[in-house]
Amino acid sequence: MTARLASVGALVVGVGSVGCRGDAADSAGGTGDPDAAFAACSSDAIERRSVQLSEVRLDVACQGDMASGTPILLLHGFPEFWMGQAPVMERLAAAGHPVVAPDQRGYNTSDKPDGLDAYALERMQQDTIDLIDLLGGEVVLVGHDWGGAVAWAVASDHPERVQRLVIANAPHMNVFRDLLESSEEQRQAFSYVELFLSPGAEGLLSANDYAALAASFDGVLTDGELAAYKAAWAQPGALTGGLSWYRANFDADGLPDTDRELMVDVPTLVMWGMDDTALLPANLDGLPAYVSDLTVEEVPGATHWINHEVPDRVSASIEAFIE
Repeated sequence: MTARLASVGALVVGVGSVGCRGDAADSAGGTGDPDAAFAACSSDAIERRSVQLSEVRLDVACQGDMASGTPILLLHGFPEFWMGQAPVMERLAAAGHPVVAPDQRGYNTSDKPDGLDAYALERMQQDTIDLIDLLGGEVVLVGHDWGGAVAWAVASDHPERVQRLVIANAPHMNVFRDLLESSEEQRQAFSYVELFLSPGAEGLLSANDYAALAASFDGVLTDGELAAYKAAWAQPGALTGGLSWYRANFDADGLPDTDRELMVDVPTLVMWGMDDTALLPANLDGLPAYVSDLTVEEVPGATHWINHEVPDRVSASIEAFIE
């Protein structure tokens, strides 16, 4: 499909707000049945709806009967929004899998709370737990970029809610910190974090109709996709919201601000576009020390934007891993 999101966009249906499960979303997980928030997701089209979680309201996209199988929850990173997962999402839905992809806090039309404390990793973890509980208490969790950072943490702290974990070009924070401290090549590749941590980042990234952000995708977006991305970036507070993920979770030296080990014991598939020039393939090397049940799939020729470049391969690998 050459016009990936042009076709998806024509199928998106908007619906109203729905609430969080509340008391049912306790530490033991959900009830096993999808909440009304997702029970009526269309099997024929991606639908957009709002869900009120314990701290924030998120806009989400969903497709499929959430009671027909384990839902697949896909988390995007920076500077994307739910459409960053759409190329994979639409293929999984077409194969009969129920799928959900939120605009995470700070992005697009979801809530953008004030203050950096609201963007600490554990707050995004809680958003994901709330969503999982609304989906019945257990999901296949898929994360790319920052979405992967959240997914790593959720799988470590709440393995009972994650049936399978799938990571695409998203470093494990302990491995990433070690690599940044030991590898000049990775430090240079990630040097853009200095801009993201600076107070002038919003102005530079929005200049000339978001030219820098658009260029970072290196041509993988269609014209229609890029227009949708620019509309998401232009939402009030959206750039600050996305950048706050970096500002709240990296220290002044550009290192992940983590003081705990994220041990993961759920079955995990890590796919890596081997031509990623920002998050280098060396991030794979330290994973066995933290992940007990690990499958690594190297994808030659793919970059950081693996979901856009090879969505057929990504979706097929996910299907093979979870079946």
